[in-house]
Amino acid sequence: MTPLTHRLEGWKHEGARGRLLVLGAGFVALYVAVDAVTYIFPSEPFAATPWNPQPALALALIVLGGAAFAPAVLAAAVLAETFVREGPGGGFGFIVASSGMGLAYVLTGLAVRSKTRIAGGELTLRDLTWFVAFVAVGAALSSIVYVGAYLLDGTLPQERATRVFLRLAVGDVLGLIGVTPLLVYLTRGTLLPLPAADARRRAALRDFAVFVLALVLTLLLVFAITPFDEFRMSYLLFLPMIAFALRQGAAGAALAVPLAQLGVIISLYVLGERAATAFEFQMLLLALSLTTLYFGALAEERAHAADALAQREQQLREQQARLNQAQRMAAAAELAASLAHELNQPLSAIGTYAGACRMLAAGGDASRRELQEALTQVVRESARAGEFVRRMRDFFRTGAADVERTAPSDLIEAAHDQVRDRLERHGVLWTSRIEPGLPAVAVDRVQIGAVLGNLLANAIEAVVAAPPPRAIEVRALRSGDGLVRIEVEDSGPGVALEVRDRLFQPMATSKPGGMGLGLAMARTIAQRHGGSLWLDATRSRTTFCLELPADDR
Repeated sequence: MTPLTHRLEGWKHEGARGRLLVLGAGFVALYVAVDAVTYIFPSEPFAATPWNPQPALALALIVLGGAAFAPAVLAAAVLAETFVREGPGGGFGFIVASSGMGLAYVLTGLAVRSKTRIAGGELTLRDLTWFVAFVAVGAALSSIVYVGAYLLDGTLPQERATRVFLRLAVGDVLGLIGVTPLLVYLTRGTLLPLPAADARRRAALRDFAVFVLALVLTLLLVFAITPFDEFRMSYLLFLPMIAFALRQGAAGAALAVPLAQLGVIISLYVLGERAATAFEFQMLLLALSLTTLYFGALAEERAHAADALAQREQQLREQQARLNQAQRMAAAAELAASLAHELNQPLSAIGTYAGACRMLAAGGDASRRELQEALTQVVRESARAGEFVRRMRDFFRTGAADVERTAPSDLIEAAHDQVRDRLERHGVLWTSRIEPGLPAVAVDRVQIGAVLGNLLANAIEAVVAAPPPRAIEVRALRSGDGLVRIEVEDSGPGVALEVRDRLFQPMATSKPGGMGLGLAMARTIAQRHGGSLWLDATRSRTTFCLELPADDR
């Protein structure tokens, strides 16, 4: 259903004056009819009734349609004063009183339209507070103009002015607060029971039926049982009102308030002299209406907050799922890159030994022993590559490690074996220093071997690019706090300053053909072992430090 606000704006934009005039005329007729139907308990002879719902029609029209309908509101106020309330016509007091009331409604509607979002069907605590404030000021202004005009005209005795003012002001406030939200929800097609889902619709209808039954029973209990004092028992009305507002929010409160007001007015009208004074029940209805509306607004904001929280949680779950997927893809990519990075050396060695085997086999005088040694190296490098693939696959898939107690010297020696040929080929001086009595470490030898292999491969590439003398020194020493540190130092040109801050981030590299994954992978493995890996920028030579927890058993 298209909101009436959009239709009115469309008609004004299109210049459809005929439709606007018909709507205005229909409003005037409805205003006068509602005023006539609710014309009960008038304060003679100036017709100040305790419940005035017709101003809510004027306020809703201005809130939805704007100042273009001000003439219709003024005309309705004058006609109602003339034909329903039979105000002393023709004089100064009548003209000012009737037109002043209409003008006060117009100003109140414009203030509500500009300051609140009620026209859009929202009734938050903020909007409700502004709405109540504007209504109170507008009703007071209307009543002051009404009473003041007839006082100046001499037709209203001064001793009755206060009573007429209070009756009229509170009656307008009751009508405006009680009926305006209902009219706005009706015009937007969002009034209960019209939720989107069938289950919610059935629940809303059930709540509404229970509320109506509870309201009727409460009214009978308050007004129909003779021994009870009606006014003192009227607090029972709060129970069904608040319960329904908490269940159905602002829309439920907007529906409950006018029904309760109407029920109390009818009860007072039927019981007549047995009921308490109408003014006392005016104040009761005002407290009941405000309490219900505020509880409804609170429930509405709580429901919106819960919906927003649920949506946020759903978004977080979706983001977490996407993050997990991205992490799995990143892990797969890192595994593939690591395999490519780390398998390059054993595969190169296998190729070298295989070529040597072919040369030995092609030579007529090739010795059987040399051929067997070369083939043994091929088998060894193949086994090492296979073991590396298996261990790294388990590491990236589950973080698993085949931990064993290993001496740091064994780790260094195994890493030295991996690069021995390259060191000799490039004339790099190798030095290792192991602190005496150094405790063992609990590590996965293959994974930590991959870390040391990566550090040594980087060191070799660095020193090869530098002029002689070329040297690499590996040290193992206690680091304190139950840690063992392995340092890899080279005589290369050092790490470029622009790379240092992101050295351990993926894709960070200064090598023309490098992928920038080796150090990132190495740090991840070190951290999974409870250790750390960093570049010691305080040294004059490039020094990478690998710390691992000691196993002092």
